[in-house]
Amino acid sequence: MKKLLSAVCCVAVISASAMGFAGCNNTDRSEILKISLPSAYMDYDILEQFESWYKEKTGENVKVEKQEFLTVEEVGTKIETGKEDLDLICPSDYMVEHLRKAGLLKKVDKSIVNVENLIKSSYLDTTKVFDPNLEYAVPYMYGTFGLMYDYSKTGKHIDSWSAIFTDNDDPTSHEFYKKCSAKYSMREAYASACIYNNRDALNLLSANGTLYTPAFNAALQSIYEDSSQNTVSAAKQTLNRQKNLIISWDEETAKFEMALGNTDLEVALMWSCDAGYVMNDYEDDNGEEHTGNRNLWYVIPKEGGNVYIDAFVIPAYAKNEKAANYFLAFLCTKEIAILNSEEAGAISPVASAYDELYEEYTAEDFEMFDGESEEWRQMYLDMLFPSEQTLLRCGVMKDFGDKEQDINRMFTEVTIG
Repeated sequence: MKKLLSAVCCVAVISASAMGFAGCNNTDRSEILKISLPSAYMDYDILEQFESWYKEKTGENVKVEKQEFLTVEEVGTKIETGKEDLDLICPSDYMVEHLRKAGLLKKVDKSIVNVENLIKSSYLDTTKVFDPNLEYAVPYMYGTFGLMYDYSKTGKHIDSWSAIFTDNDDPTSHEFYKKCSAKYSMREAYASACIYNNRDALNLLSANGTLYTPAFNAALQSIYEDSSQNTVSAAKQTLNRQKNLIISWDEETAKFEMALGNTDLEVALMWSCDAGYVMNDYEDDNGEEHTGNRNLWYVIPKEGGNVYIDAFVIPAYAKNEKAANYFLAFLCTKEIAILNSEEAGAISPVASAYDELYEEYTAEDFEMFDGESEEWRQMYLDMLFPSEQTLLRCGVMKDFGDKEQDINRMFTEVTIG
């Protein structure tokens, strides 16, 4: 794993101004492809390769110009409010759904790129949650969120959201009091609190985490789609108790602190990409190299977690649809998908790339697992390549629609109030 994928907490390196791109005033717009994506999420050496590839395919010239965004909401606002001149953007699932419902996306040209022939079937199923007819989105990377814990400190394996939540107004008796953390992220906080609040029903459906079925997945997904007033109020109560339990709200420091082992922190809500990043040899925010911490483990709790898909889409205001569609096809070629997986620190859902990466990671001579237990190896592999049972344990984030402000307000009151 070479780079951190986190779309909502990266430090953005903006390569063009917020209102447009430099150097295109005197160029035919059909020769410019404008894209926007999170930082550290693509091997930019492929951009020149695409320009040559596009010339071979079409006989036409194109120059790729990129922006990087800090948050998914930022790029969504650029399209919805700013009507920004962009040909491709790479938001997360719930924002794709929001933009699609608002009529702010163009359909992908299936004669150029047909995701049904290119993407792993399990991730096509996930994509259908936010793009039901597979018309607008081309999946780019996937991951999950769950819990990362330091086994050398916990002395046991963690399997439940109860590690970072409590029902007790006095949290001092909790096993991980001031030894756990949660994300300073509204969606992850709200979803995990709602799952915790429904844990009894979910555990009953899974026979206490021993068997996951489509019925369990449907029940979990209904929680992701519940933004009723009663549910928001219950989540607020749970999060208010949690804030007295945790060390702090994590804004991207927890993974490095846990990797170095110089903290009281033992358990944290974590994205799989971040967990994998610090389990392997990694580079911190200062560019310093570190040896990965193999005492760290990652789990999607038995009550359920999240699987996310970041996807490229063509905004309604795109001016170069042709090059945009060809770029999408280019991203779905095996070699390019592998390069981008290595750069992003995540696994591409492009079937040909996924299969080759899986074969590489499961090879007997794969160096990373030398000296590690078979249990740790299986944990790491399932984190990168979730099994069918693991995916059934995951829901998909949804657009909150007109309830977005209510949930944002609730989270602000919890974290700042």
